[in-house]
Amino acid sequence: MGDGNEYQDAKTIREAMDLIRSRQYLLPGIQRRFTWGMDRIEKLFDSVMRGYPINTLMLWHVSDDLVKCDYRFYSFIESYSEERGGGKGNKYFATDGYGDFYAVIDGQQRLTSLYLGLLGTYSSHQRYKSWDKTGSFTKMVLCLDLIGKDDQDDADHAYDFKFRKKTEHEPEVTVDTSGIRHFWFEVREIMSMSDEDAVRGYIRKHDLESADPAFERLMLLHERIHIERTLLPYVLEDQDQDKVLEIFTRTNSGGVPLSKSDLIMAIAAANWPEVRDRVDTLAEHINKDTNNAFSIDKDFVLKSFLVLYNTDVTYKVKNFGTPQVEVLRQRWTELSDVIEATFAFLKNQGFDDASFRAKNAAIPLMQHFLITDTYRNAAKSTFDEGVSDDIIRWLTMCFLKNIFSGQSDSLLSQIRDIIKSCSRPDHFPLGEIIDRFKGTTKNYSFDDDFLDMLLDLRFGDRDALYALRLLQGSLDPEKAYEQDHLHPHSAFNDEEQLKTVFTDPTDYAFARDQANWNSLANMQLLEKINNISKSDTPLRSWAENTDRTAAFFLVPPDTSLDFRDFRTFIETRRESIKQRIRELVR
Repeated sequence: MGDGNEYQDAKTIREAMDLIRSRQYLLPGIQRRFTWGMDRIEKLFDSVMRGYPINTLMLWHVSDDLVKCDYRFYSFIESYSEERGGGKGNKYFATDGYGDFYAVIDGQQRLTSLYLGLLGTYSSHQRYKSWDKTGSFTKMVLCLDLIGKDDQDDADHAYDFKFRKKTEHEPEVTVDTSGIRHFWFEVREIMSMSDEDAVRGYIRKHDLESADPAFERLMLLHERIHIERTLLPYVLEDQDQDKVLEIFTRTNSGGVPLSKSDLIMAIAAANWPEVRDRVDTLAEHINKDTNNAFSIDKDFVLKSFLVLYNTDVTYKVKNFGTPQVEVLRQRWTELSDVIEATFAFLKNQGFDDASFRAKNAAIPLMQHFLITDTYRNAAKSTFDEGVSDDIIRWLTMCFLKNIFSGQSDSLLSQIRDIIKSCSRPDHFPLGEIIDRFKGTTKNYSFDDDFLDMLLDLRFGDRDALYALRLLQGSLDPEKAYEQDHLHPHSAFNDEEQLKTVFTDPTDYAFARDQANWNSLANMQLLEKINNISKSDTPLRSWAENTDRTAAFFLVPPDTSLDFRDFRTFIETRRESIKQRIRELVR
């Protein structure tokens, strides 16, 4: 193959164990913890004895010095404990300056199980005892019954492998209550039996010559471990960590498949073990503090970190090496404060997970709040209204134009450059962002066809809410807002009244058409309390009662608000809205 990736010659289990023992097989930081229980390990050894295939191994041949220096690798567990999910777990193994080795990409659970059975121990929790005390766990070794009955028809266990308490005395023949004889051979001893003579010597030493199955079973185990080449390694030679990560994501077969974010988080956690808990706690705080309005995940947090603190914003392994994760650790308090403040601001501005169409659109806001040192005040009602207006208008343009659809790395990087050079505490660079993307696929321009589409949006449509927010700007965080019909919708449901008011057939047809009375030109955002009081009140009466002028409705001063002039009002307001939006997007 052109990339140098290829299958190696098949290996014996003994050879694989020696490679683990000599630290030629290591585990990359992307691997999960070992998760197999005793039953599953016993079943694996039964499969080995039966000659069942135990699948291909996928290995990464690590030869690049930078990978060895920047990336964390671990040795296999030699003594597993159920205590706190594996006791001390895998030990870090420094590879800076180390020779070439192989990182196990797929096969960790199987190889660890074989290693524990053949060279290690498994400490099992004693039933009814505390999980917090070391004395509550019994150290066990894998054993094979050499003389008990076997059942080749048993789908799970043709051979009786069991983890048993480790003892200092030699094993001996025992008889159970059913009269069945057993001899529990410690499987780890097979590793020192290099040939058939060693197997016969063991049988003689323990007086098992007359125990018919003993020699055959022990010899079979010897063949499976020392002779037969049952492990087929496929080796990746590519030193690009992201390519290896992609392959791992696609091929990992140990339990629930890992996503790329799981793997990158594992890499980050290898350099800062607390990062998982910190991210989870941050997500919980945001969910709680916004009354379940917003939820975030590890992808979003790590992407935010890259944009705010790293030169390269791409979501790649190389951007979560030791130096970057150290920056994440040092900046964590600031980063989490900025993220929380930004979502508090967005909640106060009436957004939630459903209406905030592109979560990545929050990241440039974080950057603006951070570099202007305004994030501590962003969620307050006293926050600069002019800045808030421009932020909301930028967001609604992004949502209406689907600016953040597709790959957003380049977009985030370009907006970051603008914010770095143009943001001030009293200025969010809306105009500069619009200018930067003119003539590109991410342009903010609203041509006449697009404006007509906006004006045709109906009451309740999410894009209609965005368009109204574009016109409105920021909201008062102390108040709740709703979409409202200017001329109340109840007036258009009374056909007899419509015929009385609109004697001209074309005016009547215009008023009957939902495209006119139930669309954007007859809508506004209104404080909830005012919307309740307005209810079915005619527009002109409500405007007079609340001292609202024509300017409040975005129409010229001489525009009639009387119901009988509905058609003129809508046509005038459509043009006024178009002009207003053109001014906003310049």
